[in-house]
Amino acid sequence: MSELVRFLREKVWLLGNTRWYARVDSVRGELVEVERLGYEQLDARARAVGALLADRTAPGAHVMLMYPSGLEFFAVFLGCLYAGRVAVPAPLPDTDRRALRRAEGIIRDAGIGLILSDASRRPALSEWLAGAEPERQVECVATDKDVPPAPDDWSPVSQDLSATAYIQYTSGSTSEPRGVVISHRNLLHNLLSIRERLVPDEVLDELRHDPAPTGAGWLPHYHDMGLVGMLLSPLASYGNLVFCSPVAFIAHPELWLRMISRYRAFYTFAPNFGYDWLLRSLKGTQLTDLDPELDLDCLRYALSGGEPVRADVLGAVARRLAPVGFRTDIWAPGYGLAEATLLVTGTRCGQGPTVGRFDRDALEAGQALPAPDGVELVASGRPSGVDVRIVDPVTSHPVKDGQVGEIWVRGDSVALGYLGNPRATAEHFAATTADGEGPYLRTGDLGFFQEDELYVTGRAKDLIIVNGRNIHPQDIERVGETADPATGPSAAFALPDSSGREHIVLVQEIRPRQLDGRSAATLAGLIRERVARDLRLAVRVVIVGPMSVPRTTSGKIQRSRAREELRASRLGALHSDLVASDSCIEPRQDTVRRDA
Repeated sequence: MSELVRFLREKVWLLGNTRWYARVDSVRGELVEVERLGYEQLDARARAVGALLADRTAPGAHVMLMYPSGLEFFAVFLGCLYAGRVAVPAPLPDTDRRALRRAEGIIRDAGIGLILSDASRRPALSEWLAGAEPERQVECVATDKDVPPAPDDWSPVSQDLSATAYIQYTSGSTSEPRGVVISHRNLLHNLLSIRERLVPDEVLDELRHDPAPTGAGWLPHYHDMGLVGMLLSPLASYGNLVFCSPVAFIAHPELWLRMISRYRAFYTFAPNFGYDWLLRSLKGTQLTDLDPELDLDCLRYALSGGEPVRADVLGAVARRLAPVGFRTDIWAPGYGLAEATLLVTGTRCGQGPTVGRFDRDALEAGQALPAPDGVELVASGRPSGVDVRIVDPVTSHPVKDGQVGEIWVRGDSVALGYLGNPRATAEHFAATTADGEGPYLRTGDLGFFQEDELYVTGRAKDLIIVNGRNIHPQDIERVGETADPATGPSAAFALPDSSGREHIVLVQEIRPRQLDGRSAATLAGLIRERVARDLRLAVRVVIVGPMSVPRTTSGKIQRSRAREELRASRLGALHSDLVASDSCIEPRQDTVRRDA
């Protein structure tokens, strides 16, 4: 068996079923555990699937995994590792045409001949496959039905660390999804890096004995943070995991708190929007009304990553949850991406977050100058087992600490490249600095180092350049989202008019019930004033209803797609500052459905 599989199965041999994974749900407002598997039970399921795959597929075959949130997916993923088959996790396709096209694209791109799912989804998947007319015949098999136990003499196949473990398709926040090829070495190295940040060295040996650390989460299992950070890292760290589906979390955000409290979770993890969604859901709610016994004093590590970490959200969540034991020093900001398996930089357990204030004008000019009254930025910790450089994206010269540039990464966590795309692989994974060092992964993210900690400022492709100023869209979006109780998520981008002059556009979601008789035009005027006052920028505001701003399957805002949808008049604007002369055919409107 491969060194990675040996590393994971070692925990099974040591701990048996004394460690476990459990999925919960909210049933009539109560937390209910719906399934649980111990390590040994999970391993048995994985061996059964591995034996099935070894019998029905060729070594190295690409196998698509399309499951609802649950333990069957995790067992099947491990089974693919055991059998030396390449798992391709993907979300279940729904009726949305874009989601269906994405799934069909993955099948073609990855050369999928076999889809694994559960019995309840197989009929719908088979019907969809019959109508999709892919270039090759694709079979769908339900692994939770008629999969016999593995023979006693069956064992995981031998694999080199350079072999492909799985293919992680990116969420496509700035481009079409690409298949990131993750090797056994990449995954093993990143799991050890996560464990090093999560678990202090002095207590690692103690984790082989009770009490074990328990994680709590709700992330999608088909994304890097959900797969590696949520599902795999507990096994690598001798821990337990309690989790719910993303759908359950969105519908019942308080379920997250109940999981932490009920199972005495040591750590949890989410992107910034998850903490923000929890905060919004708790507005006007007494925590004791949720659960009189709610207690978060057990929590020691709350990772925030996957998108820029906002200081105002960290502070607001900590203040809101302080009465039930949440402490500010448990925040652990981190930075990572699928092309580096997951974690690139992170905050050690017990260290707490580093929040700096920097002069806004200097930041826009590419320099991080500390300023007592400047904009707040949260550090994403220090490099974890990788070499991280800040490089001028034009000259490829590394820059000094305190200068903003592109984040480049080198190390064993960096993936092998993009599946079937040598040009993009060479462009992103084979960068060398001006003095010949490399190869590095060009992340496309901008940031700077200050006192050995990384600050991420945004995506290079999303950067808005106006009158010589480098404006990060999330700064504009933050003003819009916090301008009024009626405002929600938003997307900011540049849009040229008929003369070629670019204007900043903010597509702003609202909650019509919170308007209190005001018009959408009035709210747009308020947002314009706030952006002008706080950022010294002129913006054109387009007001849309809830859930109108395009998002990836992991919840990230798709600014480029929002621009496309706006150009095509598909956003259903409730109000628009744009006029017919703009390079967009959205008319001026000011109508709001009060029942939304």
